[in-house]
Amino acid sequence: MITTYVMTAKSGSYGITTELSGILAYIIGALVFQGEILLAVIVTVVITSLLSLKMKLHSFVATLTPGELRAFIQFVIISAVVLPFLPDEPFGPNGVWNLHEIWTMVILVTGISLVGYLLAKILGARKGTLLAGIVGGLVSSTAVTLSVARRTREHPNTSHAIAAVTIIAATAVLYPRILLETWVLNRQLAFQLALPITFITLVALGAALLIHRKNGKETAVEVPTKNPLNFGVAIQFALAYMAVLWLMDLASEHYSARGLYVASLVFGATDMDAITLSIARGSDITNTLQGMTAVLLATLSNTVMKFLLVVFFGDKSLRKWVGLGFGAIFLATVLGAAVMWVL
Repeated sequence: MITTYVMTAKSGSYGITTELSGILAYIIGALVFQGEILLAVIVTVVITSLLSLKMKLHSFVATLTPGELRAFIQFVIISAVVLPFLPDEPFGPNGVWNLHEIWTMVILVTGISLVGYLLAKILGARKGTLLAGIVGGLVSSTAVTLSVARRTREHPNTSHAIAAVTIIAATAVLYPRILLETWVLNRQLAFQLALPITFITLVALGAALLIHRKNGKETAVEVPTKNPLNFGVAIQFALAYMAVLWLMDLASEHYSARGLYVASLVFGATDMDAITLSIARGSDITNTLQGMTAVLLATLSNTVMKFLLVVFFGDKSLRKWVGLGFGAIFLATVLGAAVMWVL
């Protein structure tokens, strides 16, 4: 491999893809010899897919800014370098904290946001209003709401229905994201949430689609997406998650279900990722119904908070359309929770 690289480099070709692929092929053979056939197949499929997309990947990488390249490097460091060295032992009040687990949640949340950011960058100007909101919601539905609301102030005295579609679509993505995060930590709670989450998501997307069809000729509002990943953001989320874990533990210990519900309403308005993960971590099989209710209460609080952002930072005409969409989401959430309690 070294000889081959030296010979090709002399002709001005400094790529290392072929050489790395050859080394990996040998490693895959060693994996098969060791009986790790499934892992070998997975690695083979991934490598073959990447090689088949080589030209497209080169074009995509060429569009990345130095800041975006740093984000990729930082994500690799966060996930592959930092995590293995963190202790996997409980500490703090009532043993509520575990650095290995906390950092795993940091990787999960930042990874989802990074995927959303990459989708937004890949789709670029081709994405429509609905898709723009959905992709933006993967990064942060709150950020989409705030940025779109502010942009409507630049064009007063118009209906801004399409801007509302973007906000509602971004909020719709919040619910599958919650389900994914819950699934990672607590499968039982995820099953409890699956039905109401699916219902709420369909209602939210349906509301966005109806408004879009009625006002589809309006000019779409651009959804700016910022790089969601750096060490500062990761540390901030880790600290916020630790604080929520501690306060949720206090609330549950002293006030049982009522404390859990109040904490969900309070923290849901500020950070849905942290509150969802903390509820999933603390809910066992016997109280998944309470956990489901707490998560849905947090989403109600988050929806109210985003509507307040629209009221304070958006144009007056935006309130009507967002209010219709958020009202449908609110009713669907209440109905979904009620049905699960009856069942």
